[in-house]
Amino acid sequence: MRTAIKQFEKAQAAKADDQATLFNAAIRSIDMAKSKGLIKANKAARDKSRLAKLLAD
Repeated sequence: MRTAIKQFEKAQAAKADDQATLFNAAIRSIDMAKSKGLIKANKAARDKSRLAKLLAD
């Protein structure tokens, strides 16, 4: 999960072309961690919201 988030953040900082695919991968990994009970639902929502805000900028 953390790796996918870091990859997206690096791509967003570099204004790379594959931001959308890395965003989707990060969201999938966050949802998977939530479904397995590794993180709580509020943390998952907070992380996804933060990444969506980065993507929108």
